[in-house]
Amino acid sequence: MPAKPLIEIAPRQEESGRARGLERWKARHPQTAAHLEAADVLVDAMRGRSSTWTRVRVNLEHVPEALRPAQEPLDPDYDP
Repeated sequence: MPAKPLIEIAPRQEESGRARGLERWKARHPQTAAHLEAADVLVDAMRGRSSTWTRVRVNLEHVPEALRPAQEPLDPDYDP
């Protein structure tokens, strides 16, 4: 079991795509998003062999378990 309940939202090269993906996720899960703190949105720089991209993850530890959504397909889905 992971130390923190994390879900991945939006791996993307462009910053605007990541932000839009996160906002769409929040719109689908408004009750969950209301419990998030600023530090619960994690943005990680990732590096591949020939490109870099960023992934957005959400830490759900401050969200009651009954309101925690399952991992969904990534939005947008970027395959480096």
